[in-house]
Amino acid sequence: MAAAGGPGSSRESEPPPRRTGTSSDQILQTGTVLLKGFIRDRIQSSGDSERIEAAMAELGGSEAQNCDPDTKRLSECLRRIGDELDGNMELQSMIEQVQMYPPKEVFFRVAAEMFSDGTWNWGRVVALFYFACKLVLKAICTKLPELIRTIISWTMEYIQNYVLAWIQAQGGWEGLLSYFGTPTWQTIAVFAAGVLTASLTFWKMS
Repeated sequence: MAAAGGPGSSRESEPPPRRTGTSSDQILQTGTVLLKGFIRDRIQSSGDSERIEAAMAELGGSEAQNCDPDTKRLSECLRRIGDELDGNMELQSMIEQVQMYPPKEVFFRVAAEMFSDGTWNWGRVVALFYFACKLVLKAICTKLPELIRTIISWTMEYIQNYVLAWIQAQGGWEGLLSYFGTPTWQTIAVFAAGVLTASLTFWKMS
């Protein structure tokens, strides 16, 4: 029997340069990494060691995203936007009025309102991530860290059902990197704050 792979037939197909990917699974996987990293960063900036410990246990401590330079750059952009949004007092006041553990349909209603005019852009995706992050912080403050996974699951389910095709059309999450270079991240933060404020106002009135 001939050896299948002799010296002359070493066909090591070299993989293309690693990118975040545009398949459904790759987009959802990268999105989950980014969302968890965003949440982890917001929790760590709170400075509450007990809260951090409880949350990390639920999030899992993997920092695998640091191996991927693009994902690392995306995480840094999200961190800057998160800092900017944290300083928006009007937005923080609105978020405080959301009940500690909103039912799934309320979460989806607020998310749907963010995209209600039929316009998709990265600022709206960031707004969705930030809303999920603030709900996670509420859950931790009320000593319900087990809700972290539930809120992450809702966010990724909404993205899978309603936003996934659009992200694929942008070339995957890497499209966010080029978008961050067009308007500044401060501009995106202002836009995301506006989207969130309008969505929460609609939710309160409905």
